[in-house]
Order: sequence, then structure tokens, then C-alpha cells
Amino acid sequence: MSSIEALREVVRKLADTFNNPQIRESSYFNFYDNSLIIHGFPPNLPANKEGFEHFIYLLWKAFPDIRIMFHDIIIEGNKVACRYILTGTHKGEFMDLQPTDKQFRVNGMTVFSFRDTKCIERWNLVDMISLREQLS
Repeated sequence: MSSIEALREVVRKLADTFNNPQIRESSYFNFYDNSLIIHGFPPNLPANKEGFEHFIYLLWKAFPDIRIMFHDIIIEGNKVACRYILTGTHKGEFMDLQPTDKQFRVNGMTVFSFRDTKCIERWNLVDMISLREQLS
């Protein structure tokens, strides 16, 4: 398997793990190196693995059925860029919004930087305006 296909497979497994409530808490963060640096996540959290974990746990609590579907996976060197769609149902508090039980579907883009098969840096953009509008 080429290094390109190996990274494509890591990203697919990462999404599958994120989407599976039975295994995500025990396995999802294994895709990320302890030296992780994050960009584009809430500014009030540390830009490291601990801050990233905190944010993801908030997502899982607020949207227990949250799913990410990666599209247009583009790989160059050790970087993987993906367009994605995020879906879920608002069941818990999120960004000062009380649960609405409304479903959402938003677009986003992310870039992963890998060392071997571990993500060491991640940039993320998601349509938060659309998310807030759909949940209001």
C-alpha cells in the first residue's frame, strides 16, 4: 500500500471511529499524537491535544448521534485535506444553546498533518453560522 493510500485509510478509520459511539471514547484520540497542535477550534480552549479532547467530548455530549463524512480527500506529502459534512441532533448544551432536539447538517474543511500514522497538527473550518441558525 502506498503512503498516500495508507493516509487515506487512516482518515477513513478516524471518521469511522468518531462516528461509532461504542468505540469512539476509547479509540478516537489514538489517531492523534500527544504533541498535537490544533487550529480553528474554540479559542477559549488550549490549542493542544487536551483542548481538542475537551472540545470533542463537548460535541459528543451535545450531539450524541454526530457523524462526520469526509469527501474530496486530497493528499500531498504528509498532509491530508478533506471537505466534510457534519450531521447530528442537538441533545445537550452547546455554545450557550440549550438542547433543541433539532437536527443539523453543516459543511466544513479540515487539514491534517501526519507523522507516520499519527496526526500532529490539525486545522479546521466549519460553518458555525449555519449551525447556530439550524439550532435556533
